[in-house]
Amino acid sequence: MEFYSWSRRSKTSVALSAALLLGIGLVGTTTEASAHQSRRHHRHHHYYRHDAANVAAKTPECSTTVTALKKAGAVGMLRIHGPITVFAPSNAGWAKMTKENREGLMNDPKRLAEVLKYHVVKGKYSAADLADKRSLKTVQGESLMIDNKSGTVVVDGCIVTTADVACDNGVIHIIDAVAIPERGK
Repeated sequence: MEFYSWSRRSKTSVALSAALLLGIGLVGTTTEASAHQSRRHHRHHHYYRHDAANVAAKTPECSTTVTALKKAGAVGMLRIHGPITVFAPSNAGWAKMTKENREGLMNDPKRLAEVLKYHVVKGKYSAADLADKRSLKTVQGESLMIDNKSGTVVVDGCIVTTADVACDNGVIHIIDAVAIPERGK
């Protein structure tokens, strides 16, 4: 009888030890997976820290464009992996619109999103790259017309006032007006 109870306790101890070791192994695996996920998230976060949305938000002359992006629910468009080129209207560019047109656009999120998408192009195009382009297809679907008059880049009639603002996922060019696509007129 004594032997049976010792053997039974031994088997129970072995089973509990195995379960404990298995549990520790699983915790270790989970910890390793969590660490890997954390490293991946950290790299992802680090890469996007200076995306076009954050850079525009830190550029005082683009504050109206950032407000428009928020109203249209389109900030994510400037956070994409890229590369992208953004033609961001300056505050003065927004002010060139009549108050009625500007307020009407700002109060129509769907139309505003279409206009903002018209200012974003897939691919990274510096001011020097734009000198050789005649048009670029926008995220909205229509094409922006590019002109380079005596060294000044003009995009759909809007003058690039500040070129080549660097961001992790592309480049931003600040323009002096809001470009309106044909479908948005």
